[in-house]
Amino acid sequence: MPREKAKARVLKWRGEYYLFYRDHATGKQKRVVCAALDATNAEDRAQLVKEYRLTEKLDETEVVRRGGRLAYDTPLVDAIKLYLKDCEKRVESREMNPAARAGLSAKSGHMIKTTVDHFVAWLEREGHSLITTGRLDGRLLTAYFQDVAQEKTKMGKRTVRRSAATQNLYRRNLKACLSYLDDVRPPLFPDFKPLKKALKPQRVELDQPRAFSPEVLRKFLKAAVEWEAPDVKLKVKRRKGRGKGKLEEFGQAPSKRPATPISRLFPLLALTGCRLGEALALKWEDVDLERGRLTIHAQKTGRTRILPLVGAPEGDVAPRLLKSLKAWRKEAPNAVYVLPHNGTGEPIFSKSAWQMVNARAKLDRIGPQMLRQNFTSYAASMGIPSTVAALWQGHSAGVAERHYRAQVLERRQGKTIEDAMGLA
Repeated sequence: MPREKAKARVLKWRGEYYLFYRDHATGKQKRVVCAALDATNAEDRAQLVKEYRLTEKLDETEVVRRGGRLAYDTPLVDAIKLYLKDCEKRVESREMNPAARAGLSAKSGHMIKTTVDHFVAWLEREGHSLITTGRLDGRLLTAYFQDVAQEKTKMGKRTVRRSAATQNLYRRNLKACLSYLDDVRPPLFPDFKPLKKALKPQRVELDQPRAFSPEVLRKFLKAAVEWEAPDVKLKVKRRKGRGKGKLEEFGQAPSKRPATPISRLFPLLALTGCRLGEALALKWEDVDLERGRLTIHAQKTGRTRILPLVGAPEGDVAPRLLKSLKAWRKEAPNAVYVLPHNGTGEPIFSKSAWQMVNARAKLDRIGPQMLRQNFTSYAASMGIPSTVAALWQGHSAGVAERHYRAQVLERRQGKTIEDAMGLA
């Protein structure tokens, strides 16, 4: 029959009074000099025994409730490494069987590793590399996020500080890591609630959705067509001679054309409201040229939806885009993808080419995601219900109303969305 574990008690050893008690965080018995706990007489020592016996009882109850011995003395950095290994396996699972929608995408896995590694590097830099899970508290996490806010980072060639949205990304990824560790048995954290409070995302003022005027949309498309013309010359300024010579301007052909023309990608995004990845992945087998329908396989949600360019009860969307698609098909009858991809295995997005067109048109920034907002806004201006526009774009009606719809102050007359945008 197993011997009953001794409760907290005071014993005299080598001329000193010691308190012996069981630490349920490690499952081991520990001792401490009573004088160090300000118990210098018999009455104080008796009170100390009562307090520690009560603590032992509460800790033992917590162990039973949480399903095993506590492990608060686990090194935090070692526990985080276990989480990162699990993330690597989840990424491999997604790559081996994408159709199962299990695991993590490579992009998500990379982002998690980057942000969590940043936290580990901060712990080592600040002298907390040996901290245990039981000693991690909200104050330490708050100090880390304050450093994240103050730290400078690179955005292209610019040196900037992280925005509130980026800081929230760090919070989300670190919260996912620590939540994963909190589910480990035996438990690693005495109380996870204070950590949750420090990991709570801060309020972010989101950019307002935008609806571009027909003039702006036409300028962008015109600039794309002109820039991709074979005889186009870019204006380049260079100083003549050495030092501070005279600044002269001359025409120079672009060094490299994008494999996927912006002049075709832009109208497809603007007139369908689909995501960038969905447009690049669109295949001819998903295009019904007879009935004017596009079958879009959403990479983000894994769902399939149908966008009618013509024939919808709410009205036609883009009949002239359908004519363009028929012309593109005649140009490349054996192509697999709708968008060209000269020299590459599949259509790709050239960010530099898009920015070049934007600069050539002398416009404020227009991005692929902003064209989704533009589509929702124009659909609403045509009287198309937000639920229908959201169905066409592959998100909820609430998202369309809160984050995508903007007021359309200028639009062309016509019965279709492409007429209203001036892209007919």
